[in-house]
Amino acid sequence: MHSKVWVWLGFGAVLVLAVASLAILAAFPADQHTQEPVKRVDWILPFGPGFDYRGPGESLVIVYDADSETWHLKDATTWNRTISLGDRYSLDPAHPEDIRYTPDTLVEGDKISLNFFVRNLAGEDCAHADLAVTTEVASLNAATGSPEGDILPGAVIALSIDDLAAGEWREVRVTADLPRHAPEEVLSLTIGLAAPYTFTAPNGTPITFDFWRMNVVSGPGPASTSGDVVDPGYTPDPDYNRARLPMGSATFVVAGIDAPEPVPRPTLQAG
Repeated sequence: MHSKVWVWLGFGAVLVLAVASLAILAAFPADQHTQEPVKRVDWILPFGPGFDYRGPGESLVIVYDADSETWHLKDATTWNRTISLGDRYSLDPAHPEDIRYTPDTLVEGDKISLNFFVRNLAGEDCAHADLAVTTEVASLNAATGSPEGDILPGAVIALSIDDLAAGEWREVRVTADLPRHAPEEVLSLTIGLAAPYTFTAPNGTPITFDFWRMNVVSGPGPASTSGDVVDPGYTPDPDYNRARLPMGSATFVVAGIDAPEPVPRPTLQAG
């Protein structure tokens, strides 16, 4: 009988401890890590048809005839369909806008032109800005679909935009030179449109891009109201920021008239 009393006493003690532990956990729940939503860079954002990084077997093909020095697009109608951007550039991703635009890619003479999409998400009206048009040319191995050799950058050309109000979007026309090459050669041409590092507000104030803050900083003058308060001792690194400017791109395959059809790059699949 004596041993049974001790057994019940022990069981009661364990029960009391368990109840106490549950009460403590209820009053002081364990810390739970809440993932912060990914911030979008609040700046002037360009978009190009190369957003999904298509490979050579999926890109628009431009055929080059070296004898007559002429270029023409293949399946231009297919690639010039209207693109729906979904919630990528909506002001409120929870309520996406039905934003659509058409690349309208065109080859005339030795130049190619197409529309890029640009939207002002900086929270400030833009009176004037200079975006940068860049080009890169690389040789493609038609058998593997992979670039090989050096990537040759072209000249950087300024593309000006004016009166782009906060939240406004528009299509801008980008033009680039087409490369000349041997009849059997296959090249990759990438056209990029980089956001401006600085744009001018309607009152003449320059607004400068700052990647670390994920918003904008005004200067000289009062800080922009579109983001956090600027720390008095904070100095942005212009080189760091310029390297992280938002950019849209479009990639084309430029194939000689005697070149074999480029194949898609191999893809890795989970076993």
